[in-house]
Formats: sequence, C-alpha cells, structure tokens
Amino acid sequence: MIRVTGLYIWQEGASFDHEYYNGRHMELTKELLLPHGLIRLESDRFLLAKAPRPGDIVAASYAYFETADMAQRAMGIVGQALLQDVPNYTTLLPDIKMSAVTTQL
Repeated sequence: MIRVTGLYIWQEGASFDHEYYNGRHMELTKELLLPHGLIRLESDRFLLAKAPRPGDIVAASYAYFETADMAQRAMGIVGQALLQDVPNYTTLLPDIKMSAVTTQL
C-alpha cells in the first residue's frame, strides 16, 4: 500500500484554520481522489503543548492508494485543484511525501 502524506510545517507568522481543513478540504480531497483509486483518507491535527514554533508540524493528511502509479496518476490529475484550496485554510504550503506502508499488526 502507498501513502501520500501532506505535512504542514509551521513558519513564523503563518495561519491555519483546522476546522476548514478537517471539514471542507478533506471532503474535497475525498471527492476528487475517490474516482482515482483512493482507498483511505485521514487527517491529523497535532496537539502542541504551547503555540506552534517554526518547524513544528501542525497538521497532516494521509491518502492511501494501492500502488505508487495510482497515487502519482491521481495527484497529477487533481493535485492542482487541491492546491488551489490551500489559501482557504492556511498560508503554509504542504510538504508532500510518498511512502510504502508496511503493516506489522
């Protein structure tokens, strides 16, 4: 299984609307990626003991696909539409990573 991770790494002066991100943006992501092989979609709001500092991860999303080709193809088709929604919830740009997931349990 392949996981595409979008990490939001805090920068000084940034803003992030977790309600929009976990609500509307994740719904849009699901709508756009389901026809292209999305298996599962998750998002995290990182719980920090104090205000975020530069370098802290404040949020992340995880989109799962069967193969790397499917993930790359899906992101190629809908990636621009997803990036166009980013200014609606943050001034940060996601750092996108792809990994092969191995389940132990």
